[in-house]
Amino acid sequence: MSLKIKLFKYEATGNSFILFDNRKRVFPLEKLIKNSLVGQLCAKENGFSTDGVILLEESQDFDFKMRTINADGTEVEMCGNGLRAICHYAYFEVKIPIDKCYRVETLNGVYNGFIEEGGSVKVQMTELFDIGKKDLGKFNKFSFGFYLNTGVPHCVFEVENLESFDIQRWGEIIRRDPLFPEGCNVNFYEKKGEALVNLRTFERGVEGETLSCGTGATATAIALSKRYGWENQVDVVMRGGDLTIEFTKEYKDVFLCGEVKKILSCSYEIK
Repeated sequence: MSLKIKLFKYEATGNSFILFDNRKRVFPLEKLIKNSLVGQLCAKENGFSTDGVILLEESQDFDFKMRTINADGTEVEMCGNGLRAICHYAYFEVKIPIDKCYRVETLNGVYNGFIEEGGSVKVQMTELFDIGKKDLGKFNKFSFGFYLNTGVPHCVFEVENLESFDIQRWGEIIRRDPLFPEGCNVNFYEKKGEALVNLRTFERGVEGETLSCGTGATATAIALSKRYGWENQVDVVMRGGDLTIEFTKEYKDVFLCGEVKKILSCSYEIK
């Protein structure tokens, strides 16, 4: 027996996702993974060529819940660009009422999402911990390395020529190092000016470079604010577009800001 559902493809600064309104529990997580449905939906061939699937579900205490499954079928704690995408989807497509902001439940806690002029979305990154907790000195190829968690574990490394850097090779080496039993995302940056960097990110779960990574941009901005003394804002240029990280003193409030686009919507038949 087949089932027809309506799917949406969204792009948040180059990070792309399939979004689905799962408040009626059509998609139990087991079905997504056991039937390899996530892999089918995300595939470049006969799929939508996306980084993952995001489900909008009911929340008992907040506006809605966000579930994020990477293309390899692993569920992750949250995703910064995915969080921006689901807020846009909730407002413009699902029509969930909003007061000042959305309160979004994730596996990693609750986040605030703000719809801004022109369809841009700003989200408050409430998770920031394990700052500098791991010593990255073993990766002595790099002049600077820093570890922290912005809802997802991240390493941040400086490179001299980002464009030609072999991100796949080094991303795999670092992501699978025993120092990170559960893996980590790996960010490589090149400083371009005052509070301005170019960034490329290798994401676990995707197991390769993504055009953009919100938690990675946030992690990089915080790491470099500490390194260079940058205050209030850092602009991060990724292959998928530009992100701005805004923060207050001692990072009490941290915001991820950038553009969100709906790419398409369609009916999809699950057999």
